[in-house]
Amino acid sequence: MIFRILYLLALSAVLSPSAAGATHFPETSPPYQLSGKNVLVLYKEHNSLSKQIAQYYAQQRHVPSSQVVSVDIWRNPDHISQQKFEKIYAKLSAQLTPNIKVILLTWHAPFRVDCMSITSAFSFGFDKKYCSRPTKDVTGCHKTANSAFFNSSPATLWQQDTRLTMMLSGKTFAYAKQLIDRGVAADNTHPVGTAYLVRTYDPSRSTRWPMFKQFADIWGDREGIDVQFVDDRKSKDTTQIQNKHDVMFYHTGLRHVPAIDTNTYLPGAIADHLTSKAGTGINNHGQMKAFRWLEAGATGSYGAVVEPCSYPEKFPNPQILIPAYLDGDTLIEAYWKSVQQPGEGLFIGEPLARPWGNKPK
Repeated sequence: MIFRILYLLALSAVLSPSAAGATHFPETSPPYQLSGKNVLVLYKEHNSLSKQIAQYYAQQRHVPSSQVVSVDIWRNPDHISQQKFEKIYAKLSAQLTPNIKVILLTWHAPFRVDCMSITSAFSFGFDKKYCSRPTKDVTGCHKTANSAFFNSSPATLWQQDTRLTMMLSGKTFAYAKQLIDRGVAADNTHPVGTAYLVRTYDPSRSTRWPMFKQFADIWGDREGIDVQFVDDRKSKDTTQIQNKHDVMFYHTGLRHVPAIDTNTYLPGAIADHLTSKAGTGINNHGQMKAFRWLEAGATGSYGAVVEPCSYPEKFPNPQILIPAYLDGDTLIEAYWKSVQQPGEGLFIGEPLARPWGNKPK
């Protein structure tokens, strides 16, 4: 039923024609129900925090010790070159067996490979078609190549030679541990909560609002999730979304989102904000970073690592994300499916969280 709703929404969504054409349907049971056995955990060589996070994750998600691997990436603060990335990737070839479907990076920098996010580079391989400005001669705003994973069914997704990548880190081990614990606690809980889809006063960062409103109008309160479209245009220094106790999804668009720490996020919750540099590290400088959502209590988030311009295709689409998650996908599957052009976007969080996991797909 949910995928039927997804189909109707995808056809009428405010997306490019290629997006509507990407709609697929599950024909058979998915060949993979993701578990720790399908995860390759990478940590930074000579970085004790990264290694500690990797080991704790492996323990909690039962990742085999042979799939927890160090990489020589620790000297690079923010980004690495294509050549450095390809050297690292080549050294991992023995670990990249057909069984590995998820790559988890337990650091917050480097977050970029040349003009791509590091999560997209590990999933696609480095390819400048996923960059809006592939060379210094290209300026202005441009779209990028589409993801083959966009809006794919579980069967279609795992029939490909697919690996999805996510970053999991924190300022301290305590932050990362809490995030991992939330992801594990989310499994099979079938939460009852609210999806807040917010139009803000910032028109350049609220380009997703038409799909927000359309989805809220069609979905309403279904499957335990109440989808609310919130018109927050009159609020510049505050928001209606504060002191909420049932946040399962929160999608908005601002440089800085106020009052996120006043809300209670259910285990497995996903939250993101459309802005230019949410994926550029974990610090408190400049525009709000996606890691602020994880620190506030969300389990997954997303942000751009270069100037993406405000194309909705480059950011998560809740019309696809929410039905896929409720249909039993893990967080990493549902999130990756929801972004049509993720080449410049960083996925962060606990990938195996699966709140609606004990239901047949």
